[in-house]
Amino acid sequence: MNKTIFRRAALVVAAASLVGCASTENALKDAKTLMQEREADKLLPVSNLSPYAESLGRFGRMLDIYKDGDPVIYMQTRNIMDATNLSSPLAGAEIPGDITEMVRTAVNRIGARIVYVPYHPDYLVSQAQLGAKFGVTMPDFLITGALTEFDRAIAGAGRSNSLSVGFGGGRGKVELGGDRKRTAIYSALALDLNLVSFSTQQMVPQIQASNVVKVLNFGSEDNASVGFYGDAFGFKLEGKYLQGRHSAIRTLVDLSVLELIGKATNTPYWRCIPGGKPDPVVVGNMSRAYESLTPELKMGLIQVSLRKYGEPVEVTQKLDDATQQALQKVYNERYSDLGPVDVMKWKGFEPLFFGVPMAWDGTLVQPRAANLDQPMAANEKVGS
Repeated sequence: MNKTIFRRAALVVAAASLVGCASTENALKDAKTLMQEREADKLLPVSNLSPYAESLGRFGRMLDIYKDGDPVIYMQTRNIMDATNLSSPLAGAEIPGDITEMVRTAVNRIGARIVYVPYHPDYLVSQAQLGAKFGVTMPDFLITGALTEFDRAIAGAGRSNSLSVGFGGGRGKVELGGDRKRTAIYSALALDLNLVSFSTQQMVPQIQASNVVKVLNFGSEDNASVGFYGDAFGFKLEGKYLQGRHSAIRTLVDLSVLELIGKATNTPYWRCIPGGKPDPVVVGNMSRAYESLTPELKMGLIQVSLRKYGEPVEVTQKLDDATQQALQKVYNERYSDLGPVDVMKWKGFEPLFFGVPMAWDGTLVQPRAANLDQPMAANEKVGS
């Protein structure tokens, strides 16, 4: 009798507990908790910046220094499309078919000295029909180009390790096993950009960018199992990383636009890139241009360059005492490891021109080691 009463009481308590657990209040509380947890895990939007986005901003600040007083350069693009046909749905639409907007964004990221001129004739015509009036800006240059290569699986490798151990016998037999696999496959994407003079509709010689980026497809697989006399259990862990092709293309676009406009303006754009190397096209253009100048114009350019170092010299196109002292100071502090140089020759002027101080020099470009124990006389630096 007592056992029956106890069981009934236990059932009543259990039923009451179930009723309490399944209440509307608890359901709402659980739903709210679940919503908070999921909201906390939600990924928020972030800036879509490639590794070279900051370099484009640095390049804009470089142009503010190198092209101070020069007119603004107006740019426009043709449609930058996929020339590999792998953007077609019939081929799986593996890459974007039109990257013009990425190129526009890269150009517009540089700054006020490089202005992008949109080309939307349908919009202008429709607005003009409504009575709108526009001032039309003609571009100085057009950017043309295309995605020219997509080589899938140009290199791949895989590694696999396995282990199996058994011990015991009969009903006490135990078997342990494990597998580990890793695979890596590289593909390649290439972008070509060229610059066209708008007024002549001719390509500007040697002003182009052709860059390639490798895209990684990585896979991993881990397996483990335990067996006891015929009965077994195990687990399997798989992972896969596929580098975004759109993200890789944006990186290509940012670097290629930086290179293209850097060449077009004959500025040392490579100083905006970590580990950047001098571009022989820019160096060659500046060398030929400098050697063709008269001595007076050379001296004027030297004085302009010294002013960019913060030296208070006047642009007189003459080797006056202030210019002589400024040259000695700058070369002693920054380029004394070069030894005696003649700044009236390109080899002597080159470090002065390409080494104009930039705000990011301390973090991006390693400064030259100056040997202040061996100062050079001003007349050893400046040719007559």
